Amino acid sequence: MEIHVAAIDNVTCWAFRKLCVGATDSYTGVISMGTLVERNNAWKEVDTFSIEGQRQWIQVATSKEKECADFIKRLEQHLAENPSKDNVHGIQINASCPSPNLIRVGQGPALIKRASKVSSVLRELLKQDKFKVGIKVRLGLNAAEVEQRKILHLFSQIEAIGDPNLSRVTVHFKHAGQRSAEPYDYSLLKELVSYKLPLVLNGGIRTAADVHRIIKDVDGTNIAGVMAARAGLEDPNCFVRLSNELNGTSLKERTMAELKTDLAALCHEHEPKPLHLETIKRYCPWAR
Repeated sequence: MEIHVAAIDNVTCWAFRKLCVGATDSYTGVISMGTLVERNNAWKEVDTFSIEGQRQWIQVATSKEKECADFIKRLEQHLAENPSKDNVHGIQINASCPSPNLIRVGQGPALIKRASKVSSVLRELLKQDKFKVGIKVRLGLNAAEVEQRKILHLFSQIEAIGDPNLSRVTVHFKHAGQRSAEPYDYSLLKELVSYKLPLVLNGGIRTAADVHRIIKDVDGTNIAGVMAARAGLEDPNCFVRLSNELNGTSLKERTMAELKTDLAALCHEHEPKPLHLETIKRYCPWAR
């Protein structure tokens, strides 16, 4: 089973992602596609240096089909000019981040009710076959959209694309108006797994026991993997444990002191922005 490191704003720089041994996939922080198209200095945010054993995704925010072709050209150009970053497995559209700035311009979870728009954007990105394409969504923008089951219509539109290069659909099992302390809602999982889409499950996953509990009563055929966020902030060894328990690996856990030392070395190798280091130390007790 795939094990994904969730993108966390101002945390999941390259150094943090590489620290997450046991993960199969990781993501850059969400970056505006329009900004990448228009500004050369924005590409500093694309920190896809090599991470052994991990497939890396660029996570982008957009709602504009016309940006996609220009973005692909800029991405290919940037990777050609910076071969040390040429480790991009895929491009993920973010329809999950509850930032008011994204929602205000019709991006992020505001896209969930705009199924035709999402399909159109994905189809534009799928006109190339060098990079896999995926999307991360929530159950809806708000409780009303969850009740209206907007996500099911969205899934039917995505399924209809029928392109094998459409690689992963990640679902964060809350709506965008919910706070972090509120419980996750997996009640729609049985219906979501019926679509012929490879799913990655995100929300409340810390251990293999959590995974088994969530999927025990559903057909797991279309479940490709799971994603963790908060557990990784508290202890990146959670990815080691998930890998060992779900995939039968024999990876070694590190002490908190070893994690701190390894992070410092990785930050020296590819220095993140000061804001990333500040945020990591704020949310990760072992990094202080």
